[in-house]
Amino acid sequence: MTILMLLLGCAEEVTQTPACERYVACLDARDELRGTTTDMLRFEAEGDCWGSPAGADLCDRACSNGLSWLLESETDLPEVCSS
Repeated sequence: MTILMLLLGCAEEVTQTPACERYVACLDARDELRGTTTDMLRFEAEGDCWGSPAGADLCDRACSNGLSWLLESETDLPEVCSS
């Protein structure tokens, strides 16, 4: 147990990436306009994505790809999506 606590104490802190910050902001604005709710909790600042560097890397790529897909496939996105 002591070893586990030491390892956890040495774990690198990971924070939400700019790509995911933009993706979440875009989805929030789009959902507000449409009156819908998108499940994106894992990408938010306190989400599960930021528990490890490996997880953060996967989520960052998912956010980048998701935002790119939205920009390519939807023509009526809020301005926050393209800024």
